[in-house]
Amino acid sequence: MATAADTEGVSGDDEFKKEEEIRAGRKALLIKAGSNYNFRSQFAGDDMEEGIDPSVDDLDFILPKLNVCILIVGTHGDVLPFCSLAKQLQERGHRVRIATHDVHRQTVTSRSIEFYPLAGDPKQLSQWTVQSGGRITGEARAAMADPSVLKKKDAMLKEICTSCWGAVSEPDPLSPYYEMFGNANVSMKSNSNFVADAVIANPPCLGHLNVCEALAIPLHIMFPQPWYYGTVEYPHPFSGLSYDKPASSTGTQAKANYASYSIFEGVLHANFGRFINQWRVATLKLPPIPWNHNFANQIASCNIPFSAMWSPSFCPKPQDWPEQCQVVGTFTQFTGKAITKVELSEEDTIKFADLIKWIESGTPPVFIGFGSMVIKDTTSLQQMIMDAAKELGTRIVVQSSWSKMDVETDCAGPEGELLCHNVGPVSHDWLLPQCCAVIHHGGA
Repeated sequence: MATAADTEGVSGDDEFKKEEEIRAGRKALLIKAGSNYNFRSQFAGDDMEEGIDPSVDDLDFILPKLNVCILIVGTHGDVLPFCSLAKQLQERGHRVRIATHDVHRQTVTSRSIEFYPLAGDPKQLSQWTVQSGGRITGEARAAMADPSVLKKKDAMLKEICTSCWGAVSEPDPLSPYYEMFGNANVSMKSNSNFVADAVIANPPCLGHLNVCEALAIPLHIMFPQPWYYGTVEYPHPFSGLSYDKPASSTGTQAKANYASYSIFEGVLHANFGRFINQWRVATLKLPPIPWNHNFANQIASCNIPFSAMWSPSFCPKPQDWPEQCQVVGTFTQFTGKAITKVELSEEDTIKFADLIKWIESGTPPVFIGFGSMVIKDTTSLQQMIMDAAKELGTRIVVQSSWSKMDVETDCAGPEGELLCHNVGPVSHDWLLPQCCAVIHHGGA
């Protein structure tokens, strides 16, 4: 045990400098040995983002270059953040493939990221979610009203599940034709064979854990909503429970919040467990998983890492989440860089010429965006927006995608000026800073 004499004359600054010297020497050895890890300063001081644990150490082993497969089920807003992650991984020397619905192929390959087509139609999935209200009870009501809807949805989710195996182990069927999709990257065309060394996935993929078990590789779940790991602070997003803060961590509401995560996984396991076991045995050559509630939430049971893709300043990590769950921040093209004014490409400048002229012709507008939502009654909604613009004299730019809206038909101001303007897919990084307020549907 150290005594006062042993430590006499050793200041905190000296200990800090010694630790820094050891760290610098270790980094030098690892880099010389071929590590591609992007070492970050552990002592970032005021620059460290609030909520990030500064005690997390740098890697102390050589990180090999990996084949990383990112499995994504969802809309454009689900895919785009992972494109930024993929580019960061590529910069560190890893080979990255994004496996998602074929409708997103252009989004992925135009960024020189490898692609594999997962099954499923995200527009139809989005429409079903709107119909059910994104709740388990809504799913039950929809099934009772029209049993064929549940049958179609189950069939699509099973197709998505089984397509995860090809995503981690087979070439993209269209890899020889990447140039047709705006990508002439030679390495992507010449190296079409792919077997994953690691998988990053969002929860709706269903098959993620099973294909990783088949290849004996690690899995990391990432999602901009809480999933799998229960907390008393707020419920599962598909539970339909209130988001009001519980009065106490031991009350009825807190207990219901925590239980909602395992209940949701239990419902999925009851519905798809037998099918997944058949697939595991026939295709993945794995033993079946016992079909009971004790094995329903396999991600939490196996302590699979979960990264929550939102700012810890916005919503800190729940106190009852385990160590393998971290709130890591949002994924954008500006990750790790200072945000500067975004300029449109020459092609987009021509494409959005009318919008640019309209923005510059008056006061900053209000932005209203519906993303990839499938809205049942667009006519009344767009009329409501146009009426509000005329009544308030406010300029509004409305973004829609799968639910096409037209707010330019009946929206003239007192002097005949156009108060509302339509826009489809466009860079939010460019458009939103030019608006005075944002009304957003809440997508990723």
